Amino acid sequence: MLIRKAKKEDMKSIHKLDRESTEYHKKFDKDFYTISERWWNIKKYSQLKAIKSPTNLVLVAELEGKVVGYIWGYVETIMKNKMGKIQELIVTSKQRGKGIGTELIKDMLNFFKDRKCVISEIEVFVENLSTIQVYEKAGFRKRVCKMQLKLNKENA
Repeated sequence: MLIRKAKKEDMKSIHKLDRESTEYHKKFDKDFYTISERWWNIKKYSQLKAIKSPTNLVLVAELEGKVVGYIWGYVETIMKNKMGKIQELIVTSKQRGKGIGTELIKDMLNFFKDRKCVISEIEVFVENLSTIQVYEKAGFRKRVCKMQLKLNKENA
């Protein structure tokens, strides 16, 4: 396996992983069905911008010349101390459980440490137990509970 910085030419593979991940996450939140094409276009633009940014890092994992995973993180400086935020971590379903995500996380955490971040953060669905285990194995701990309410006539 090879982990390297993403290039503009990787965008098609990254986008394919994003689509696969959205399908996977539908079982945790049926509202994922509501993602619009406009949202996908904004995300692609943001990822391309991140690939070129010195405060962002997008890495891909390659196996036999094929992109099988990626991680996207950035340094946030709005707090007193710098925070490394992992925006996205996706490994194709066929390659999960083989340590690819763990290696991507390690490389991202090193990027954050090199930039003097004192904490790293990532969001995950509470029902996504296998992914939570990967993050906990990397040293992450549950700290905040983000709650959502789908608005409708009954709760207005």
